[in-house]
Amino acid sequence: MCGIFLCLCPSHTSPSFTPSCQDLLSRRGPDNLAITTRPASMDHMVTACSSVLWLQGDSITCQPLVDSLNNMLLWNGDIFNMTGVSRNPSESDTSLLSRHLASCETPDQMLDCMASISGPWAMVYMQETTNTLWFGRDFFGRQSLLVSTTSETLTLSSCVTSDMTNFTEVPAFGLFSCLLAPNGQLGQVTLYPWDCMKDQAESSNINTMQYTISSLTIRCPVRLDQFNPSTQSISHEPSSDSDNLFQYLLSQSSISSMVDKFTDLLRAAVKTRITNQPGLCKNCVNIKPLTTCSHSSVAVLFSGGLDSCVLAHLAAELLPAGQSLQLLNVAFQKAGGGFDVPDRLTGIQAFKELVPLHTGRLISLVTVDISLPELKSFRSSHIQHLLHPLHTVLDDSIGCAIWFAARGKGVDMVTGEEVQTPARVLLLGMGIDEQMGGYSRHRTRFVREGHEGLADELKMELLRISERNLGRDNRIVSDHGVAPRFPFLDENVVNFLLAAPMSIKCDFSYDRGVGEKLLLRLVAHKLGLKLTAREPKRAVQFGSRIAKMEKKNEKGGQVAVRE
Repeated sequence: MCGIFLCLCPSHTSPSFTPSCQDLLSRRGPDNLAITTRPASMDHMVTACSSVLWLQGDSITCQPLVDSLNNMLLWNGDIFNMTGVSRNPSESDTSLLSRHLASCETPDQMLDCMASISGPWAMVYMQETTNTLWFGRDFFGRQSLLVSTTSETLTLSSCVTSDMTNFTEVPAFGLFSCLLAPNGQLGQVTLYPWDCMKDQAESSNINTMQYTISSLTIRCPVRLDQFNPSTQSISHEPSSDSDNLFQYLLSQSSISSMVDKFTDLLRAAVKTRITNQPGLCKNCVNIKPLTTCSHSSVAVLFSGGLDSCVLAHLAAELLPAGQSLQLLNVAFQKAGGGFDVPDRLTGIQAFKELVPLHTGRLISLVTVDISLPELKSFRSSHIQHLLHPLHTVLDDSIGCAIWFAARGKGVDMVTGEEVQTPARVLLLGMGIDEQMGGYSRHRTRFVREGHEGLADELKMELLRISERNLGRDNRIVSDHGVAPRFPFLDENVVNFLLAAPMSIKCDFSYDRGVGEKLLLRLVAHKLGLKLTAREPKRAVQFGSRIAKMEKKNEKGGQVAVRE
């Protein structure tokens, strides 16, 4: 995980790179920071900055990484797998990608190389051999990358300060390129779209970065052609008791088999995300030659709801023996002064259900309590910059809640000890509601238009998931020198759910707290999380009660006006 910045401008122009922007980038990658300014071909000047959070390989690979051909790579991502490549675990993913990009001579080869990657990424690559700047984000938009263009300059950065108003998020529609023209001029920006998103890209051209769309496409990691809008007949249990219902459904061999397959894929996704890192916490990572520690190198953003509790259960099952796991639960102060908000209550309930299932694992619930003065102070001094260029009430509420939770500064619920998480990897449950009908709008669409309308809604959700909030969440979490990882957006998990019958993913003939994300509820029930399996969806801004602290009559889509 890294913070990356690159400014390409004519050699006679001074690039813009402020100390405040450098500070934001350095927080994302506390293990190394490097800045370079150098001439490029065609009378251009390049200023590049990269900070590194070391997670893969035996040792840190500093960036910007320049190869023997003078190509420059700035990489903010994780290569969990690369199709057709036998990975040496001692090599970092940055070095691995640089080697493979160096052999690319044509756009087709560049597209094939980037399409072979499984995992989240944002990249900037100055290909000296072809006088081309390449940049882009993965299909889901799991990493942040912002862009600003003028007639002479093109600037890319993981994050910027809120006064840098000409930046917008790079759309995750595919891979972009820009040819360097003579006399320090920039050629036309070209988009090579994901093969499933050409229509989407054509209808969403952003004003701040005009581009042409190539007929060449990049292979999408998500196989939308296998999307299954059909329903599968389920024999309904007349009992209204959800425990009996779940048990009844699991007694059907076809459903039980699908639950087992989905559980195995989730388990593999979580394992990938907790093993691709050194297994050392923030306090031990720089102690040499230490190779293991018993502290929490992994934490879970934990509301106590269905999504986070399943992830916590699998992480507790898969972490190396002797390593502890922290669950981070945030609450904002109520009008009466207390912190017993809905997410705190469900967090405690889920924690008590989870711990007996893992008697050999130290699991702690970190209660993060935030008062209104603390919220206002950090929002105005810092969080507002991470939210930029997003600015709605919804962005503000969710972003602030996640920032304080990811900071993990609170109290161990069992011991009463004040703690701050030393984790360098944070598991988050984002991405599952869009796939399994978790939002109220999905039930509304089903009631209005049946399974056909619901199928259209879920397919549209997946195509638009990169436009929603993952870039924001990446900026928020990474600010603490922590890598956010999203197991529910693992490529294998997504492709499995695309092919699953609609009524297995969600069945709105059942009540709220049962019908939405039905398959995941069955997974939780079978894992022993029987109370959690019945928890209804509750958005973080409401469960943490941040939405109730200030202007209660605001709408989520309004511009947030804050003191």
